[in-house]
Amino acid sequence: MIFRRKPTFGGGASATTTLPMGEGAVVPATSAARTFLLSATKLMSATVFAQAFNFALSFYLARIYSPAEFGHYSIFVGIAAVFGAASTGGFDRVVLLARSDGESYRAAVLALLLSGSGAVAVALAGAAIWAFGPVPRLPLSALDVAVFVPTFMTSYAAAQVMNYACLRRGGVAAMAGFKVAQSVSAGAIQVLLSASKAVPGLIVGNIAGWSIYIVGTVRELHRRTVSRRPLTARGLRNVARRHVRYPRYVMPNEVVDNLSNQVPLLLVGSFVSLSAAGHYGLALMMLSAPAAVMGQAVGQAFLQYMGRHAADFVALERFMRRIWLGMAAVGIVPFAIVLMFGGDIFRFGFGTHWTGAGVVAQHLAILLFVRFVSSPTSTIYWKLHMQREQWYFSMAAACYRTGCYALPAFGIDLGTAIMLHVAIEVLAISAYNFLALRRLRLLAARTAAPVPA
Repeated sequence: MIFRRKPTFGGGASATTTLPMGEGAVVPATSAARTFLLSATKLMSATVFAQAFNFALSFYLARIYSPAEFGHYSIFVGIAAVFGAASTGGFDRVVLLARSDGESYRAAVLALLLSGSGAVAVALAGAAIWAFGPVPRLPLSALDVAVFVPTFMTSYAAAQVMNYACLRRGGVAAMAGFKVAQSVSAGAIQVLLSASKAVPGLIVGNIAGWSIYIVGTVRELHRRTVSRRPLTARGLRNVARRHVRYPRYVMPNEVVDNLSNQVPLLLVGSFVSLSAAGHYGLALMMLSAPAAVMGQAVGQAFLQYMGRHAADFVALERFMRRIWLGMAAVGIVPFAIVLMFGGDIFRFGFGTHWTGAGVVAQHLAILLFVRFVSSPTSTIYWKLHMQREQWYFSMAAACYRTGCYALPAFGIDLGTAIMLHVAIEVLAISAYNFLALRRLRLLAARTAAPVPA
């Protein structure tokens, strides 16, 4: 059996891959690159289809559901996403990164057990709300907290475990298929339940779509021979101790990031109305759709470029600037149209009762344009080992978003709160990118400096 030299990230063209094959066989680096490109294409195709399907369906859903129902749904998804991110303790990532299949399997079980325990705790809290009355300023019902949030948590954990398990074994086709099935099934059930006022159709449809991943997770675990080995509490504890940095560092950062993103919707629903939250949620979803599709694709290309030019900081800075210019050229006209005619566009596309969403879109247009331009290169902080600075920005975002959207509680109108948020966050994104460019220049100067004899 012949092995080729392990690739050196950022190395020259002679780098090859460590891929054992049959006796005497050798896999060149180009085969690995072709395989990666094929996998990325499958996953991106599924992502684009799912996003396009959700984007198109939202026009119809907006006509059969009221702004208040959309507001309730948006707040639910935001809160459930925060709990879902925390529920696995970060051990879902160990499924992909574990040193052996046995450790990967135990990490998957540990993540699911933690999620299940968290779901039970949330359900008990919902039962307490049911028994003692609603919590002031909480725009969710006891049924949401006792039933829907816990169900979403377990489904979300199953989705994360399945996705990382598929990535570990190279099952990108299955991962892409479940992504499409999740979007289509969720949308179909949301449409079917629109006439029923007994259940929140948007929420139930969303949970039903995510629940498909539970089937995939069970299948993914049982397809491994290691899944037939007995599990022990000692083995689970060993995995938890070995990877304690995930619940200690990764999970809190993800929770804070998710929470800061959901704070505006939660506070708008609490201090203004569910209808206002529905307008805000729809405007944010429609304007964020281009970044979710194109931004993700360009971001993947940037990650590849960082891997190939790991030590060329001048090239990285040049490539970042090219991405920003290209994204700005693509987005300037659509976002300018929304800025000027957002109310008319939403009235025409969704109906007269969604004119308020168009006004919110006009307020948010500048910020979402800046995010659209900047988001593909945000991962540069990984390369520059600036995780601490990234954490500071996340904490700052949570603070200023909370401050801005708490203003309606003191009688300040929502439009003013949104514009203040836009002004502060545009400055924060500019500072984020400025610090990255300054670090790149410092590293480039240090690399180019002559070594003393």
